[in-house]
Amino acid sequence: MRWLIALLMVLFICGSAFGATLNLRATWTANTEADMKEYRLYRTDGTRALIGTIQHPNTSHNFSITVPDQSSGTVTFVLTAVDTNNNESLDSTPASYAYNLDTVPPAAPKNLSVQKQ
Repeated sequence: MRWLIALLMVLFICGSAFGATLNLRATWTANTEADMKEYRLYRTDGTRALIGTIQHPNTSHNFSITVPDQSSGTVTFVLTAVDTNNNESLDSTPASYAYNLDTVPPAAPKNLSVQKQ
């Protein structure tokens, strides 16, 4: 039981070390084909991961991803169109989002001195 309490305390104290959440919105131009069913949004930096399935005729999607705390970088996404026969299109042109979560201030200046002019 003590180890469980200790583990919970560590997780509580270090909880933010597991990542930061980015709340993003993807938008696109609607596919006008008559047999359109849905769109699929993928994150493609690193491995390909499905972010969400969006029903047609929607042309936007709000979503969240997790990135390392205190980090900066670029995340990349693609969108595909899916018809009623579950045929999936090729990827859209990639869209990227650059982020900077560096909240650590720089080191303080050193060796300040002041003299009479």
